[in-house]
Amino acid sequence: MNSFLVGLQFLTRIHLSTQTIWKDEEFGKSVIWFPVYGGIIGLFMCLIYFLLRPLQVPYLTAFLIVIGELFISGGTLADGLMDSSDGLFSGRSRERSLEIMKDSLIGSFGMLSIIIFIFLYTLSLGSNPESLYLVLIACPVLGRLNLVISICEYPYARPYGMGKAFAAYRSRFAVPVATVFALIPALYFGFIYLLLSGVSLLLGLYLNRWIVRKIGGTTGDTYGFVTEVTEAVIALLFLLITRGNLWHIL
Repeated sequence: MNSFLVGLQFLTRIHLSTQTIWKDEEFGKSVIWFPVYGGIIGLFMCLIYFLLRPLQVPYLTAFLIVIGELFISGGTLADGLMDSSDGLFSGRSRERSLEIMKDSLIGSFGMLSIIIFIFLYTLSLGSNPESLYLVLIACPVLGRLNLVISICEYPYARPYGMGKAFAAYRSRFAVPVATVFALIPALYFGFIYLLLSGVSLLLGLYLNRWIVRKIGGTTGDTYGFVTEVTEAVIALLFLLITRGNLWHIL
């Protein structure tokens, strides 16, 4: 139970325990639960959608859903998106890129990345004529499945760091167990969810391989980068499917 609570406290603002100091082993054991945390976040997003949908203001609703996710998740992964963008797109050496990613200041690429993320995510949700419940579950769940894969299947680029604890102490069964958790919504949503799952996995594999080529491995910041890019792309893909009149086929 401690492993579930430590991950929940780290990846969301939901604190069910008063404990503030956790062992590294508990961080690592929490990895299998990441898609479950994504499901909890997705349900929170669905609640916002349910409450605002009757107002028929789709873009405002979509914007508040995106802001709601950033709020409930604590912005940790979004911070990783910005830091990674500053380093990965800097055009500098591996060592210098890692230094830039550690800098607490946000650079131009970091600012652009969060702006693009919020706009793409918001416009993809707001422009969609279909019900959003499927995509609001798929985005955080599949994004965090890619987070698990980043942790478990790729080398860590630094000798130390918060992300190192997740990588060093994660269960060897973390990927298959997390995959099962992530695919449970397919029992309700059907083939379209499986399609989004397949595309998100391919995207995650590509992003992680690109990151490893750039800086020699992954970091806690690149975990956030992969997760947030996955979410925005899933929202866009769902829009292309529905607006492309493919819904009746799928």
